[in-house]
Amino acid sequence: MIYYREDIETKPLVSIVICTYNRESLIRKAIDSVLNQKIDFLIEILIGDDASTDGTRDILLNYQKRYPNIFTLLFHEKNQGTGSNWAQVVKLVNGKYIALCDDDDYWHYEYKLQKQVEVLESNNSIGLVHTNYRKYFINKEKYKEIRIKNSKTKELIFSLFDGEYTIFTSSVVFRNSLIEKYVILDDYIKYRFPIQDWITWMLIAKYTQFYHLNISTFTYCLSTNSVTRSLNYEKLVDRYENEQIMYKYICNKFPDELNYDAKRWSKYVNYIFLVFAYNTKDFKKANYYGKKINKFSLRVFCSKNILLFNIYVLLKKKTKIFFELSEVL
Repeated sequence: MIYYREDIETKPLVSIVICTYNRESLIRKAIDSVLNQKIDFLIEILIGDDASTDGTRDILLNYQKRYPNIFTLLFHEKNQGTGSNWAQVVKLVNGKYIALCDDDDYWHYEYKLQKQVEVLESNNSIGLVHTNYRKYFINKEKYKEIRIKNSKTKELIFSLFDGEYTIFTSSVVFRNSLIEKYVILDDYIKYRFPIQDWITWMLIAKYTQFYHLNISTFTYCLSTNSVTRSLNYEKLVDRYENEQIMYKYICNKFPDELNYDAKRWSKYVNYIFLVFAYNTKDFKKANYYGKKINKFSLRVFCSKNILLFNIYVLLKKKTKIFFELSEVL
């Protein structure tokens, strides 16, 4: 079901897209951080709710009631998954530019949109602007500022593919025209892409420039469980099965530049599941995935013996170091 904003004839300059699922405790902060932006142009806010079962939808409907000319809401009756939900929301945007904000993050710099739009308006060769950020560790109630340092030794498409160029979703503003020209949104739905960001940056990187604005604009909230930091094994397996499809998809899109490497993929996934095993204190899974990794590391070594495994987990707990999956994705 779609609840359109009332003033559909007026075209905003920027469309802010937020995808959410069961975030009643956090979604207000994300939305308010967008509404509090200091800007001299019109915006719209489009939110896709992926069949939430908590009070998220009531919160969203209340915002639309208060700001009927700004909010468009897309409510799914069945869970779509992140990529599909995002693609269906993006189909509804009307702005020249698209800004993204994850439902568990928020923009702490009130001139974020203004600064990024000024960059895009002044240089047509730039298609995407992203920024620095800060991490917020919810369990520890601590912040850490992060300055992004990306490799510039390769072409952008190769740097993105090799994980050497980092972009965080909630920092991004990009041209809607790039979606219209180079991105098939229906494929996100058809292939159930588990994420929406990396695949999108890959699809547009060949045709435009990315610009890093060296300011901190949003807060990345590290919780114990999310799409990229799931503590549910079955969900994680499903995610990486679909991510493998996405990986092959992008290789097929650019056959002259990219090649699907099965060994590389296997190494990547095995390490992620090894970290998952430590995070969930599951020795059997740690032992299983540790055997698949042909490279020495302390994690791999300790996965071979249950006593060493438990000592490793205990020491990390005592030193308050928790290996968030987000650190390796």
